[in-house]
Amino acid sequence: MAVINLIEQERHLRRQFERKVRLIGLAWGAVVLMVLAGWGGVLLYLGALQFQSARIQEERTKLQPAVQALQRTQAELNALQPLVTTLQSARTDTGRWQRFFYHLSQHTPPNCFLTHVELGKRSDPKKPMEVVIRGTAESQETVGELMLRLNQNPDLENIRLDFTQERRLSESVPAFDFQLTAQVKGTAVQTKEEKKDGQQ
Repeated sequence: MAVINLIEQERHLRRQFERKVRLIGLAWGAVVLMVLAGWGGVLLYLGALQFQSARIQEERTKLQPAVQALQRTQAELNALQPLVTTLQSARTDTGRWQRFFYHLSQHTPPNCFLTHVELGKRSDPKKPMEVVIRGTAESQETVGELMLRLNQNPDLENIRLDFTQERRLSESVPAFDFQLTAQVKGTAVQTKEEKKDGQQ
């Protein structure tokens, strides 16, 4: 009769079972470690976000006085803007009139005497300002020469002769009273629609 060694077979099955249990335990351990590592990473990330948020809040608190000072300065600038605009306009106008009177002083023909200059006259708000010049000249040609010389002024345009009138200074000396009108370039008041069209 043959003898079967069941003990050895049992041991062999038990070892296989123990190996399987160890492999399952290692797999579960690896899964647990990965889950713990994932949670640890998430916690570290959340901690870093909270730290950054706290730092940003601290910076914001530090910058708050500077922001308030900037807002006060901006409000002051806005309050001063009309004054600045007025001063810039006055500076532009002063330069224009200085150039105009210098041009008159240098280019008025001899024997032409200016008796009246009226600045800033405007017949229509949408049209440019006008300059009215009155005077006396020895001849009509002198008045024409003054008109030609005024045409050379870069600030003036549309120069026209309003009238000339002959009169006698004495029996042998005639004279001509005259009036010239010229428009000042760049002084036409633009409506809001024209400003918008100009910007587009």
